[in-house]
Amino acid sequence: MIGRQTFLAFLVLTAAVTATLDPATSNTKGKYPSKPGCPPIKTSKAIQAAECSHNTRTSKQTFAVFTQDHQYDKNHGAPYGTCEAYNCLPGTTIKSNADTWTFYWAAAGVTGASSGDGAGCIKSPNDGTCGCENSDGTFVYGGSNCK
Repeated sequence: MIGRQTFLAFLVLTAAVTATLDPATSNTKGKYPSKPGCPPIKTSKAIQAAECSHNTRTSKQTFAVFTQDHQYDKNHGAPYGTCEAYNCLPGTTIKSNADTWTFYWAAAGVTGASSGDGAGCIKSPNDGTCGCENSDGTFVYGGSNCK
């Protein structure tokens, strides 16, 4: 397992990815579109599932597929993993994988199995406190209106 300081430094560096607070409208845990209409437009690694479900990574994002990376399971804010953001339709071929979680926005034209973002709040990687994250990567404790 990597050290806590190394992990936190990695999170700060990866936070440079531009993201906009816009929670998913629905989600499906354990399934993902295996033949989407396009490749991912943006891939973000070592982020929380909640970041993937709350923050769009492209201006026309339709859905995102989160794949859990179990090396981070003991860190505050887990689950962490890779978030692939798409600007196209998800397609109709769906596969099962317990480590995936698909988040849909209204633009996808598809509704997931559950309503809402599904992943709960974005948490501080330092202590697990709920908040939100600005597009510059700054975590706002207790925040809900980050930009």
